Amino acid sequence: MSDGQNLKRILDEKNTNVRKIAKLTGISATTLYSAIQKDTHIRFDNALRLANALGVDVDEICTSVPFSGDIQKEEIYPSVPEWLGSLDETRVKSYTKYSLYPLMMLYGPVAMSDVDYLLTSFYQLDDEARQEIIATIKLKLQFHRDSERAEQVKQIKKW
Repeated sequence: MSDGQNLKRILDEKNTNVRKIAKLTGISATTLYSAIQKDTHIRFDNALRLANALGVDVDEICTSVPFSGDIQKEEIYPSVPEWLGSLDETRVKSYTKYSLYPLMMLYGPVAMSDVDYLLTSFYQLDDEARQEIIATIKLKLQFHRDSERAEQVKQIKKW
């Protein structure tokens, strides 16, 4: 049984359907229907959103969870082997398990599409633009920090 059938089973157990979960997660219903019908793998970021919305562990949906040991180092770092010292397998697994996943659980699946967009956009920028974004965030934090959220985030950071 692959990810698609895992998702189908969980949807049935939770008495929900693809349309409802698509709306909750921001993942297109077509993508979810396709994964279920073809019993294909579900991208890990989508599996995290689904797990969060369904209240299950991500490894119940996704068979290639980065901290499960199923993914090989070469799959995580296919083109950046020189980074292995700073981004080795253990650090990626720790970051995902102890920082990223709890953050997603805290703020919910609706925010994840924005996070995906911000991260992918940020890494498409040149160095100068990325530094400007970082400076802008630091400035905004000086005047617009939500102290309650900051404390919640501080509690889950284990990097």
